[in-house]
Amino acid sequence: MQKTIAAKAVALNFPRRVYRVSELVKLGISQSKAYRWARADGPWTRLAPGIVLVAPGPVTVRDRIDAALLRAGPDAMLTGLHAARMHGLKSPPESADIHVLIPHRQKIQSYAGTRFERTIRLPNPVYVDGIPVAPPVRAVMDGARTFLSAALTRQVLFEAIRAENLCRFEELVAEMESGSRRGTALPRATLRSYEFGTARPHDRLRVAPRPSAVHPPPVLRRDRRPLLSAGRLLRRAFLRTLMPSP
Repeated sequence: MQKTIAAKAVALNFPRRVYRVSELVKLGISQSKAYRWARADGPWTRLAPGIVLVAPGPVTVRDRIDAALLRAGPDAMLTGLHAARMHGLKSPPESADIHVLIPHRQKIQSYAGTRFERTIRLPNPVYVDGIPVAPPVRAVMDGARTFLSAALTRQVLFEAIRAENLCRFEELVAEMESGSRRGTALPRATLRSYEFGTARPHDRLRVAPRPSAVHPPPVLRRDRRPLLSAGRLLRRAFLRTLMPSP
């Protein structure tokens, strides 16, 4: 019997893996059948209230993200550690909770492994692999505010600072000060340790500030010694005029 049900489910050949039950009803699957097939012994998997995975096999992180965004609606976006991963960071763990921003007017109950955060500061999303994602600075700081360990907080923030064209130290501080104060004690201490040079030496080496237009990197000679600046050359020339001729 179960093999027959599984065969029927596979034969439907849906273009997506994750659907609202209401969408399946429009596609000709009755609500009762959708929920029955999503039971523990069925071919489908219930991912969230009213959301099911219609493909066989284990649930992936992408499935969980898709389910959370379907649950939250069109104005929602992914943020936090999984958003930071989608922006290219390696330190956020794959096992982290799915973290979704929703408009403050909405009220959605979080569930195991997924949290919905209401905000009056909903940013414009960027799209990564078709997923609406909070911008890098917001995603990283939202992740850092979720009561991580001190070690993981340091890894995430420092990796974000040193990543090419992702987050600047000043941008992270500004985001921390603009948003909710909840959960900011550890990120604040971590960023302060970076700012005042009390971070561990190898961490600071990994996040050396990028060259700026105001203070460009020194130009080196072929023997790797720095060329003298125009100011230093003028000072040397002036000092020579003060020295008596031989």
